[in-house]
Amino acid sequence: MLGKKKRWHALPGQPLTEMDKQVMYWENKGKLVPTRDLIKTPEQIEGIRKSGVVNTGVLDEVARQIHEGMSTLEIDRICYDYCVGHGAVPADLNYEGFPKSVCTSINEVVCHGIPKATDVLKEGDIVNVDFTTILDGYYADASRMFIIGKTTPEKEQLVRVAKECLEVGAEAAKPYGFVGDIGHAIQKHAEKYHYGVVRDLCGHGVGLQFHEEPEVLHYGHRGTGMLLVPGMVFTIEPMINMGTWKVFIDADDEYGWEVITGDELPSAQWEHTFLMTEHGVEVLTY
Repeated sequence: MLGKKKRWHALPGQPLTEMDKQVMYWENKGKLVPTRDLIKTPEQIEGIRKSGVVNTGVLDEVARQIHEGMSTLEIDRICYDYCVGHGAVPADLNYEGFPKSVCTSINEVVCHGIPKATDVLKEGDIVNVDFTTILDGYYADASRMFIIGKTTPEKEQLVRVAKECLEVGAEAAKPYGFVGDIGHAIQKHAEKYHYGVVRDLCGHGVGLQFHEEPEVLHYGHRGTGMLLVPGMVFTIEPMINMGTWKVFIDADDEYGWEVITGDELPSAQWEHTFLMTEHGVEVLTY
């Protein structure tokens, strides 16, 4: 009987590196490991890093201009103009039919909110702005939450805890650890506040394409999922709901993108692109 095809192969004619030994050890233990093409070269990392600078600049520009009374369509124009003005391309625009350059998700919209002239920000709203940049063929992906004016203590706490979930997830991401370690840490922190962690959507590898392996679940168990290896680039982007973790697609969305919380309570999300190094993760976007 033929054995299971291996995902990891040492380079022909080259001695085994410490990375090879670690990955092959865990693969022989039956764990899911990356393929070698998921390990970015120094040149690729530099390209992704530069894309991340533009991506951060887009969100900084949104932070500078966002205000009560503006429409989410205006946010889309800000993002498009900054991105294109810095030699990059908005990855979302026309991606699988998505009609705009950025996702703007207000209150109970979990993610993939489509910018509209009729969606006008008002006092107390919380809004996630999620943007992905392509610069010279390299992708970087990040999102931030914004509070419009003064909101309720409950919404303030949700936004804060969602950011803490991103931070504890990043802290749990270790070289030669597992993706499940990230999800376990996030779920544990969110559930201390009785919040729901969305299970239908996840983080992902990124860099050479919009979505690559691995899937980065924001819930789960330690020691599960793909092995994390230095040189991998991926997002962590926990979607934290004030109530249930369940979601549905907005029936009024003609494009079929907008995701809503199952109980229509608010949701919050923060996202960074991370590089796994020999010492832990490096943030490539803010």
